[in-house]
Amino acid sequence: MPDIFVLENGEEKRIEYAVGESLLQILRQGNFHVSSPCGGNGTCGKCRVQIKGNGFVNSCSYYPNSDLKVVLPNKREEKILTNQYQNTLHLPLKTAPFISQEAYPLGLAIDIGTTSIVFYWVSLISGSILKTKGIGNPQSKYGADVISRISYSNTTGGIEKLQQEIIGAINQQIKEYTEKEDIARENLVKISVSANTTMLHMLLGVDPMSIALAPFKPKFTEAKCVKASELNIKAHQDATIHLLPSISAYVGADIVSGLASLQPSSDIKKYLFIDIGTNGEMAVVTPNKIYCCATAAGPAFEGANISCGMGAFDGAISVYNKDGYQTISGDKPVGLCGSGLLDAVAYLLDNKMILSDGELANDFVLAKAEESGTGENIVVTPQDIREVQLAKSAIITGVKILLQAAGITVDDLDAVYVAGGFGNYMNPESAVKVGLLPAEVAGKIVMVGNTSGAGVVLHVISDDFDNYLNAIVEKCENIELSKHAEFELEFAMNMFF
Repeated sequence: MPDIFVLENGEEKRIEYAVGESLLQILRQGNFHVSSPCGGNGTCGKCRVQIKGNGFVNSCSYYPNSDLKVVLPNKREEKILTNQYQNTLHLPLKTAPFISQEAYPLGLAIDIGTTSIVFYWVSLISGSILKTKGIGNPQSKYGADVISRISYSNTTGGIEKLQQEIIGAINQQIKEYTEKEDIARENLVKISVSANTTMLHMLLGVDPMSIALAPFKPKFTEAKCVKASELNIKAHQDATIHLLPSISAYVGADIVSGLASLQPSSDIKKYLFIDIGTNGEMAVVTPNKIYCCATAAGPAFEGANISCGMGAFDGAISVYNKDGYQTISGDKPVGLCGSGLLDAVAYLLDNKMILSDGELANDFVLAKAEESGTGENIVVTPQDIREVQLAKSAIITGVKILLQAAGITVDDLDAVYVAGGFGNYMNPESAVKVGLLPAEVAGKIVMVGNTSGAGVVLHVISDDFDNYLNAIVEKCENIELSKHAEFELEFAMNMFF
């Protein structure tokens, strides 16, 4: 059998492989992470790697048949939002009945996002957070969005692989924390999980295909409680893992958790809550009812489908304005993340370089080849503008339809709470300029960080948080945008800048 010698971060590793598999598949089997937002379908171009003596190739469509050397880009650290929303809820601390306080019981709150996973270690004696750790979601190698992963789950052994990626990540974090703190894994007695509906299905190994097919009915939305041992999660033998409730196929526990943890001041009666991610989940909250929906915003603001797009890694252009660019960690630019993309489009609109229909005559250079870390121009292309139009139209259309369902106008909103990683770092002025959010809310936008994380921490501290979660679920009415009579027309109109 031929060999592949992989060079990454100055270290070389040999992989023996069987002819007939793509280079991407071979690298995955060797535990090398290669970005493939399209799930290896040959449409994104993000899986390019260098082959010594043969230049760059898309690894998903390259099928080697002899020995070769592959050079992978050096690993970069992703900046994952771990900061929680600082809620004002005070709940009674409740520990597991099968362990005494003298045994130093621990809880683990987990927020599983499509792109990243955040772990919060919590003392079940004091209720304080002991450690926070964010990692990339290891499932991302199978696609940037949930649809790509659902598609992969339908392949032979696909759902098992996706489940094991998550469980493996959880067990690795348990191992690292308990070894570093010199405590036993048996101290971990309760795990609570907040995530979108697809991630919850995959965690339990439940077939998620019905989420992707009309009428978009998930196998479950209710809260679940199972023994951690049933999922082979390494904790106390009687430890339980709690999955928070969801609303629908695309409005998940992350939104329920976020809404339940958000306790606005008494003068905030009506507000918009929005997590601007791949699914664009949002809710319009009124005193008596909550109207929610998810929009197919796509992963453009997370770097996928954008020519020079990338996640929030070192070297990503995160800010762009008339004075130039700023990158994460001050490194040489190697691409641009969502906030930088939004700024760049706002800049082009300000300078009338983009027409109202989205036409951009030529690629716009953000950083020249000689100053970039790739040796190539970092650009925004006409196709990138089209991707932004699709994403922003999906978001703003969802907002307008929810307001209509609630019988209120934009002016009636007392606040707009923007949650999630991209939302936390975006420039609100750019969001309004591009049309991602209505101009009328410019002075009402509040960045609230990781509200899903805040909620799941409250749940691991106290089962009483279930009352807040259930209250949200009972008040929610899910609006299925694809069935809404005005969706297609609104979406088309909102494509314009």
